[in-house]
Amino acid sequence: MVFSYEMIDEGNEVGFDLYYGALAQQDQQIMHKVFSQKTGHVDFVADNDGFYSYCLQLPPMAKMPVVRFQLVLNYGFDSDYYEKLAKKYDYDAINLKVHELNDMLTLTLNEADYQKHKEVEYHDVTEKMNNAALWWPVLQIAILIITGIYQVQHLKSFFKRNKLI
Repeated sequence: MVFSYEMIDEGNEVGFDLYYGALAQQDQQIMHKVFSQKTGHVDFVADNDGFYSYCLQLPPMAKMPVVRFQLVLNYGFDSDYYEKLAKKYDYDAINLKVHELNDMLTLTLNEADYQKHKEVEYHDVTEKMNNAALWWPVLQIAILIITGIYQVQHLKSFFKRNKLI
């Protein structure tokens, strides 16, 4: 993942914390950076599948109480990574492009696996909801039948008591 940022209001530092998990908890903190330049990026390779959360915060003694900030999250690697890779392993243009395509294929397959997992979860939820929706009318019909039987019994006893039958 690449977090690219741009501070629209200059003159402040912004703290960036990355956490593993849906809630930002101090014991789950993975990374802490301070953004002081106008633009930049932070590279991060996720070791585990799951939720990641991030938090942006101003220092306690900030010059301005509010800072406008733009943060863009891109999956995969940026062009700097591939330039360094080409220099490190002496790749020509074709080998570098093959490596980029392989990385894109891996990201696509990971996304497909994630979507399949989410589809299975959604299917389970809809099956549970369908089962609940199936039993609700059965319960209503049973209540109506019991109420009807009670009313017939009550009317029969009323008519017998008043000697109308």
